Amino acid sequence: MKRIHLIIGISFLCLVVSLTKDAQAESNLNALELAQKVASRQANDARVGYMHFTMRNNTGGERKRSAIVVHAQAPKQTKIGIYFTEPAGLRDTSFLSHDNTDSTDQNWLYLPATERVRKLPSSSRGDYFMGTDLSYGDIKDNFTFALQDWDFSLGEPTIKEGKSFYVLHGTAKNEVIKHEIGYASFIAVIDPKTWFPVNIKYTDTDNSPLKEISILTLDMIADTWIATHFSVLNSQLSHQTDILITGMQYVPELPLYLLKPDELPYGAPVSLFKQGGE
Repeated sequence: MKRIHLIIGISFLCLVVSLTKDAQAESNLNALELAQKVASRQANDARVGYMHFTMRNNTGGERKRSAIVVHAQAPKQTKIGIYFTEPAGLRDTSFLSHDNTDSTDQNWLYLPATERVRKLPSSSRGDYFMGTDLSYGDIKDNFTFALQDWDFSLGEPTIKEGKSFYVLHGTAKNEVIKHEIGYASFIAVIDPKTWFPVNIKYTDTDNSPLKEISILTLDMIADTWIATHFSVLNSQLSHQTDILITGMQYVPELPLYLLKPDELPYGAPVSLFKQGGE
């Protein structure tokens, strides 16, 4: 019996070593190249869908919110609009992000109660987004890691259910960036087939564990992988946000004027959904 256990143990160890070597041999990527793969993964130029947020605290309390999300991708710019539809107290509250590769990012928030569009300072990237456990930076980064914010290093490849994954570490480049984004470091487990993180663990500005993002479901929308179900667990607040995206549609002729700050007061662009949407 001991001999059988020994053989099984050696066989398992050989499998782990083999898979680890395969992950390393699959590509001689260094840390920056891996981060670039994640940042530049395939994206369709325009899509629209519904976002459903469920927030839970450690006493069992639960709150729900829903919004329409519009995402437009261009070679040097990504635009994201989020328009809340529920609950009634948040209806028509909107967030807009313009993420530019060659200039400073710009973000705006529209609050119906004030009837004005407010431009958000870059220092707000680490602030929590509308009571969820996501930050404004998390929303706009879309599971990528801004190359100008982080110093990267590789961890040992990891094995999950017989599949090998890269491990990417990031450390904020300086104190200013650390306090802007609200994180000192991260560890991400990266799927080499999709270049999507399946799990990200962040530390706060004091380098203490802060939150964990788990990607639960990926769906292919017009040749692009989209995270349609993910969870954010804030260990310091004992609070969790689950995000479910439904009705995602590719919109090849998206009117880009809709993603301008002065369009936010006009509300959610429901006309973008094809007949039969949610």
